[in-house]
Amino acid sequence: MTDLSDFFSHAWQTIGRAIAEAGFRAGLREVPEVISKSVKRRCQAELKRLGILLRRLIFLMALHVDLGPVKPRPGSNYFEISEGENETKYTFSLVPAAAGETPDFLRGPQIVPDRGPVLAAPLIDRWQAMLETLRDSERRAKCLARTLQRQQARGEPKPFITPVPKTHAMPAALGIVSGGLTVQLIEALKGWPDTS
Repeated sequence: MTDLSDFFSHAWQTIGRAIAEAGFRAGLREVPEVISKSVKRRCQAELKRLGILLRRLIFLMALHVDLGPVKPRPGSNYFEISEGENETKYTFSLVPAAAGETPDFLRGPQIVPDRGPVLAAPLIDRWQAMLETLRDSERRAKCLARTLQRQQARGEPKPFITPVPKTHAMPAALGIVSGGLTVQLIEALKGWPDTS
């Protein structure tokens, strides 16, 4: 990393604290079997917003990684489960998902939704995946830096960075980090050749 180490540490701590607090507010630390729909909806919205900031932070870190030559190494599967490790159902992707079929909720109701509590396991898995991504952010930034290096070599267009929507509704610390990430990403991408 270069001269942005203070910004990186501040952003990392702020986002990490916000992710942990989102899970604690929803009561995910106690690993409940069911939670209310309103708590799930609120927590999912918060984790989605924090996921955008986390992806941008790792993207910015990747743009500032100094890469050496690639060393050949034996193949390994990072996602292979070792003994004593729980099976993870949710992974935190750094790239957006490819467009697929129209989601069911846009087709209209096909069944009447159940009232009452819903399962908490998918939300807990997502929360834990984000915490693991925070823990391994340096390694993920290095992997993403290699991908960006290949994209630049192929002459792909420069990524377009837009401001995060509804920054005014975030807590002050997250709003400052969000604005700072947008400005730093736009500045860091100036060196990318414009091929559009």
